[in-house]
Amino acid sequence: MKLLAVILLLHVSVHAAAPAETAALQKFLGEFCTKCHGEEKQKGDIRLDDLTGDMAKEGTRWAVVLDQIRDGEMPPKKEKQPSASQKLAITGWIAKQMGGHAARKPSQGNLVPHELLFAAASAASAKAPEPRLWRLSPEAYMGWVEDVGRGGVKGLVQPFTANPERGIKDFAALARVDEPTTEVLLRNADAIVEKQTAHEIVDGKVKGKNDTVREFTDLMDPALTPTRAQIEKAIQKQFQLAVARKAETDEVERLYALYEKCAAGGDRSGALRTVLTAVLLRTDAVFRSEMGGAEGMLSPREAAAAVSSALMFKRDGKLFDAVEKGELTAREKIAEHVRRILDDPKTKKPRILGFFREYFEYGNATEVFKDRPKDVMHEPKQHVADTDRLVLHILEQDKDVFRQLLTTPLAFVNVKSQTNKQTRQEELAQSVTPNKQNNKGQAAIETLYGLEEWTAEQPITQKENTRIGILMQPSWLIAWSENFNNDIVRRGRFIRERLLGGTVPDLPIGVAAMVPNELHRTLRDRVSSVTHAEACWKCHNRMDDLGLPFEQFEHYGRLVAEEQVLDREATAANVDKKGKPLGDVFKGVPAVSTGAIAGSGDAKLDGPVKSPHELIARIAGSDRARQVFIRHVFRYFMGRNESLADAATLQAADSAYVNSGGSFKVLLVSLLTSDSFLKRAPAAIAQTTGTKP
Repeated sequence: MKLLAVILLLHVSVHAAAPAETAALQKFLGEFCTKCHGEEKQKGDIRLDDLTGDMAKEGTRWAVVLDQIRDGEMPPKKEKQPSASQKLAITGWIAKQMGGHAARKPSQGNLVPHELLFAAASAASAKAPEPRLWRLSPEAYMGWVEDVGRGGVKGLVQPFTANPERGIKDFAALARVDEPTTEVLLRNADAIVEKQTAHEIVDGKVKGKNDTVREFTDLMDPALTPTRAQIEKAIQKQFQLAVARKAETDEVERLYALYEKCAAGGDRSGALRTVLTAVLLRTDAVFRSEMGGAEGMLSPREAAAAVSSALMFKRDGKLFDAVEKGELTAREKIAEHVRRILDDPKTKKPRILGFFREYFEYGNATEVFKDRPKDVMHEPKQHVADTDRLVLHILEQDKDVFRQLLTTPLAFVNVKSQTNKQTRQEELAQSVTPNKQNNKGQAAIETLYGLEEWTAEQPITQKENTRIGILMQPSWLIAWSENFNNDIVRRGRFIRERLLGGTVPDLPIGVAAMVPNELHRTLRDRVSSVTHAEACWKCHNRMDDLGLPFEQFEHYGRLVAEEQVLDREATAANVDKKGKPLGDVFKGVPAVSTGAIAGSGDAKLDGPVKSPHELIARIAGSDRARQVFIRHVFRYFMGRNESLADAATLQAADSAYVNSGGSFKVLLVSLLTSDSFLKRAPAAIAQTTGTKP
C-alpha cells in the first residue's frame, strides 16, 4: 500500500508507527534523506537512518524533517526529489503523530500542511481538543473589573501583559499567573472591594456611595452585628458579580468560617471585606475553564463564558440568563445566541475588530518612529482610525468579506464622528486639519489619496490604479515600514504567512541583516544586493518578490511615480564659492513595482506580477488564500493553533462562508458552534495545555 494511503486511512497511535508505516517511512528516508543524514555522514548534526516513528523519543528530529520537507528545503535541489504525493504523505504523517500542537506560538500556526487540513480524508479523523484553563486577557480583565466594580475602579494596575508574539495576542497556552501578577491581583481586589463597600454615615445611618453594592454597604455599620443570613447573602452576591454563578454550600461554609475567624478581633466590616476580596481572587474569576461535561460538550456555563469571551470583553447577560433557565444545553441554542449578539448593533463586540487589527497589524503604524515630512502631514493614529472604519464598513455589508478587505476601492479619509448640534445626529467630519502656523508647507492628509480637498461624502471611491484594500491603506504601509524606508522583507513575509499560509524561518542568531546605506541606489537594488546572496536567498526567495510590488508607495504611505535617490554628480557640484559642500542633491528615478508569486501551493497563483494591484487581486480570488484567512480566524477565536483534528471544523467553516456569499457572521457562527469550540476530550487537568492557575 502506498504511504499516502497508509497515512490517510489508518488511525494509528500518537507515539509509535505501525509495522507497515515503519517500513514505508524507512523507505522514504532511505531514498531521499540518509545519503546526507545517515550512519556515516550527518550534515547539520542530524541523523535520520535510525528513526523508527516513535514520537515519544524522536519528536524533535521528526519536527526538523517536517519543517525541511514541507518548506522545500530538503532534499537539496540538486538531489532526487520526492513527488507531491510523497511529500504530502510524510509531512501529513508527522503532523498527525505530533497532534498539530507542537507549535504553541501564534506565529508558528502554518506548520501543519495546508493541503492536509483541507483534504476530504482529514475531516474523517476529527477528535475533540483537550480540556484547558484560559486566563483572562488584559482587556477581558478590565471588562471583568467593570462588571464587578460597577464601572471603572481608579488606581488599578493591569496585572496581565499581552503576548509579545507577532499577530494574535490571546493564546490560551501562553497565558500565565506568576507571583508578581498575584500580588497585583491582590491589590486590585482590595481596591475593588473598597469601591464596592464605599459608604458614609449620615445621621447615624450607613449610606452607600455611587456604584456601591447595597448588600455590602448595609453591613458596614460598625454598630451592626450581621446575621449569618446577611453574610451568606453578601457572599452569594459577590459570587454572581465575580464568577456569574451561585456559591455552592461548601464554598459558603468555608467563606463564612473565614468571616468568623477574621471577625473574632471585633472588626466585622473588615472581616466582610476580607471575605469579599477572597471571592475576587478565586481561580475561576481569573481563568475560565473548558473542561467539558456531558458527552464532552462544554457545560452551559462554560459555553456562555466561551461565547462571551470570543466576541466581547465582558459577560453577555442574556447568555448567563439562559444558563440559569436551563436553555443553553443544545448547540442550536448556542447558535441562536451567537446570531443574536452578532446582529445586535447595540451590543459592543470589540474582539471582532480586534481580529482584523491583529491579522493585518495595521494598528502598529503608531509604533513606527518617523521624522515629520516637510511636504505632507504624518498622522498614523488617524490612518489607523480610518482603516478601522473601513473594516467595520465592509463587515456591515457582510458580503465577500475577505475579497473586499483586499480589493475594495473604497476608503475613509481623515474622518471622525461628531454630533450635529442642531439635529443631534451623528455625522462625519474632517478629523485632522493643518495648522497654518505649525504645518507650513505640509499638505493635508487627504492629499495622500489624491483629493484636492476633504469631502463629507465618505467612503470615497479611489481612482483606478491608485489604492485597493487594506494592504494599500497608509496605516498598513506605515506599519510594515521602517523609520526611513519601506520594509520590503517584512511586507513580503506578511503575504507569505498571512495570505498564502507559508512559513519563513526566523532570522538566524548572529546574522546581521543590514541594507547598505548607498543612497544613490534604489531600495530595491540595495535590499537585493544583500538578500540575493546564496546563504540568504533560500529564505528571502519566499518574501522579497512579494514585498517588492509595494515600492509603488513610499514609507509614509504615499503613492509615488518616482523614487528619490542621491544624485552623486549634482551633490559633488553643489558647493559654495569656497568649495564647501551645500548638501545632498536627489533626483527621481521611475518607481518599479514588479514582483512575483512563487511556491504558493497553488499553481494558479504563481507567476510574475506587474503591480501590487495585480498581486493582491490574484491572491484575493484564490481558494487557498481564503482558506488561510479562515485558519487565522480559527486561531484568534479558539486561542490556539489548528491541528489535523480540526480539519472537519475548518472545512465546514469554509463551506459555510462560501455558501453564504462570504459572510463573516456565518463564518463565526460555524466556528463558535463547532466541535473544536464546544467539545473537549476527557482528560485530567494535569494533561491540559499546561496553563497553571
